[in-house]
Amino acid sequence: MGNDIQKQLRGSHALRCLTTALLTLACVFAPYMLVHCFAAVPTREDRTVFAEMASLYNQDDLDKDELLEERAQDKESVTAKKIKSHMLAKQLIARASAAEKDVTADMQSLEDAASRLAGLDCRLKSEDSLARKIESDAAGKSLGYEEAASGVSDVLRYTLIASSGQYNEQVRTALQKLVATGYRVVKFRNAWGGKFYQGINVQLVSPAGVPVELQLHTPQSFSIKQASHGVYEIRRDPQSTPEEVQRATRLSLAYNAQVRKPLGAELIDWPLAS
Repeated sequence: MGNDIQKQLRGSHALRCLTTALLTLACVFAPYMLVHCFAAVPTREDRTVFAEMASLYNQDDLDKDELLEERAQDKESVTAKKIKSHMLAKQLIARASAAEKDVTADMQSLEDAASRLAGLDCRLKSEDSLARKIESDAAGKSLGYEEAASGVSDVLRYTLIASSGQYNEQVRTALQKLVATGYRVVKFRNAWGGKFYQGINVQLVSPAGVPVELQLHTPQSFSIKQASHGVYEIRRDPQSTPEEVQRATRLSLAYNAQVRKPLGAELIDWPLAS
């Protein structure tokens, strides 16, 4: 009797274990079987569409990332160029400042009863103005920033105003004095009779090797140059619209048409240093 009961208990225990195992297997495989039985099987066309959608999604993300990266690089490039142009401008100013005292004294020695210096307060070009010039020349002439900076000749600039009646003589006398002091004339531009600017512009190199610009005007041509400076800036500003440039050009022509040229001024010339 006892043995029969034990056999029944063992059989009942085995049955419960088997039932538990079957239920566990059902829980694991039933979802898979249901999906496999009732979900629609994707066709080849469906798979192609899904692949294209995934490709487009990934490409959109890639394009956005590339655009953001390009913008970041452009911003970094502009910032780097600004830093570089200002660094070069500082170097030009430092070099010119070291020679400024002697150059100014030489220019003041040119003054006499018939001529005077004007704009001495602006003899050193500002850092911002120099940086803009470096950037503009580099872009407009396809130059590196260092090369553009080396071509700047008006970090130190002076204006000598001579009376109209003695203008020709005063120009020659001034240049003779400077050459005798050790200056070299590297560029001589006679713009008398020009449409947008009237006067003489001379590029010199000081005895210390520093570039110097000297403009030679009459009182009237200098006044008109100053009055027309605003429209000159509009004409050279790359941000100006075509309409603004056209209007500024008309005004520049009108201003300079009023300049009275000293007799024979357009014939003045000067040999360049070898």
